[in-house]
Parts: sequence; C-alpha cells; structure tokens
Amino acid sequence: MDNYLNNFLFTYLPHIALAVMVFGLITRLVMANKTIQAESTQLLTDRKVKLGSNLFHVGIIFVFFGHLTLFIPEELYHLIMTTETKRLIALSIGSFFGTMAIVGMCILLTRRFFSPRIKYQSNFFDYFILILLLVEAGLGISSVLGTANSSVEQYAALGEWAQAVVTFQPNAGDLLADHTIQYKIHIVTGFFIFMIFPYTKLVHMLVYPFTYFFRSGYQLVRRRK
Repeated sequence: MDNYLNNFLFTYLPHIALAVMVFGLITRLVMANKTIQAESTQLLTDRKVKLGSNLFHVGIIFVFFGHLTLFIPEELYHLIMTTETKRLIALSIGSFFGTMAIVGMCILLTRRFFSPRIKYQSNFFDYFILILLLVEAGLGISSVLGTANSSVEQYAALGEWAQAVVTFQPNAGDLLADHTIQYKIHIVTGFFIFMIFPYTKLVHMLVYPFTYFFRSGYQLVRRRK
C-alpha cells in the first residue's frame, strides 16, 4: 500500500472517524433524541428469532470490549502474562464471540429477507448495517488464522498502533505498514462503522433505559364505556 495512503488511513482517519461519530452523537441526542430507538419486530415473527437477537448482541458486545484490550500497554499486561499468552486468549475468545455474532446476524438477516411481515417493517439501512457488520465480523474471523501464524512482534504492533493513535503520534500508521491488506480492510471498515453509527439504530445501545428497572410501579386502568 502506498505510504501516503497508509499514513492517511491509519494515522488520520481514526481521528476523523471519532470526530464524525462524536458530532453525530451530540447532534442526534440534542436535536433528534426521539428517533433513537430500535423498533421491535419480535412480535411479528417466530420466538426462535430471539435466539438470533441474543447471539448478535452478546457476541458484538464482547467483541467490542475485546478490541479495547489493544489499549493496554505491554508493561501492564506483562505483569500477569506474556504477549504470546495474550494473543492466544484474544484469538480464542474473539473467535468464539465473533462466530456467535455472525450466527446471530445470519438469523436476523434471514428473518428480514424471508419473512413478509418483517420485510415490510424493514428499510434500506436495516439491511445495510447488518450486512456491513456481517462483512466486518467475517473479515475479523478470517484474519484469525493469519494473526495466529504471524510473529508475536507483529501482533504486538497492533496494540502499539492503537496506543499511538490515541496519543496522537504523527507516524502511527507506520506500525501497520507490514500487515496484510485483509487486516487493513477490517480496520478501515470499522472506522466507517464508527462514522455512520450515530445515524443507525445501533445508537440505541447508548440510551438503554436502565431507569426502567428502578421506576416506581404503576397500573394502567381502562374505563369501560
């Protein structure tokens, strides 16, 4: 990959993606907060679809938090494990939950494509975001073998790159120069997901109604006329 393009994609694009995401979140929360919802379609289809929804949500959440371990400095995790051990744990857990998310997304996509009632309730972005997440997860899972067969130093470079990005190092992208194009597409696709995140139904995860569980009870009474 051209050095200029590599530097743009992996040094500057992360900050652009974060800025776009933060701007989108602020404007949507302030100006269109009533649009933040995930319309439930579970009542319109078989109860087994709940399995797909659970697999998708649990898988995606664990994969997301698993990626956050890239920001742990070597000096810190070396107190309890080696880089090789960290790689083994990351690949094992990531593969498990990544596969779980993929299975869940396949179930949800099948529902949207083949259930007439669900298809009627769906729009373009419902399909688009699911397919995009499926591609992203597929790229991640397919890169596991390459990561497992790569050198420990190359795996450690991923963490060094993530930490260089958040500390605004001007040549952070150089740390990924030798990684495969497949891995780079996986990362860039992730940045694109961050940028469109505020404008999709995925944003409902940030406003989950936790207060619902602590509200005072009330009863609805209908008056018969």
